[in-house]
Amino acid sequence: MRLAIKLILMGILVASCGGKDNDNPTPPEEKELGAFNLVFPENNLICTEGEDNGTDGVSIEFQWSGSTNATSYELKITNQETNSIDTRTVTTTSLTVGLPKGTQFSWSVTAILGSKTLPSDSWNFYSEGTSTENFAPFPAEISVSDNGNGTVTVSWIGEDLDDDLENYDVYIGSGETLELILENTTLLNTTYNITAGQQYAIKVISKDSNNNSSTSETFFSF
Repeated sequence: MRLAIKLILMGILVASCGGKDNDNPTPPEEKELGAFNLVFPENNLICTEGEDNGTDGVSIEFQWSGSTNATSYELKITNQETNSIDTRTVTTTSLTVGLPKGTQFSWSVTAILGSKTLPSDSWNFYSEGTSTENFAPFPAEISVSDNGNGTVTVSWIGEDLDDDLENYDVYIGSGETLELILENTTLLNTTYNITAGQQYAIKVISKDSNNNSSTSETFFSF
C-alpha cells in the first residue's frame, strides 16, 4: 500500500514539473541583419560593363553582398541629372536594370528582415557610352563628428572624373533656411556651433572649372 502511494506521488511530481516547462517555453532567438557591402557598379567611376539595349540605353547588373538573415533587398537608383528615383525590391543580391547612357547615377541597397532594415552606403557612377569629356563632379560625401563642446566638425570629400574639381559652397542651418558658411572654398572641413537635440541640415555644392556642379545634402542632430 505504501509503495502504491509513493508511486502515485512521484507521478504527480513528474507531471507537475512537466507542466512548468510547458508554461515557460524558451523564447525564440531574435534575428538581426548582418553587415553587407555594395559590389558593382564601382564607386566614383565610369561603368564600362553593360549590354546595349538601344541607341541610348545600357543594361547594368547591380551587385551587392548578402546580409545575414535578410529576406529581401530594396535597390534605389537615383538619376543625378533629373533627380528621379527608381526603386526595386528583390530577394536576390543582384538585379539588371536598363539605364540611359552617359548619365550620372547614385545607388544604394537596404536589407530587410520584417520591420528591420539596414541601409548601405551610397555609391556614384557614370553609365557607359558617354561621349563627353567634361564630367560634372560626383555629389560630395558628407560626415559629421561631435566635438563634445557644443560644436561639430563637418567634413566632405568630392570626386570628379576629369579632375577639374575647383571649390565648394557649404550651407548649414536648422529649419528651412540654410546659411552660407563657406563660399568657393577649397577647404574640406569646418567647425559649426550647435544646440543639443536640434536637427540641422548640411548642403555642399561641388563645382568644377567648367561650371558644372553637383549637390549633396544630409541631416544630423546630437
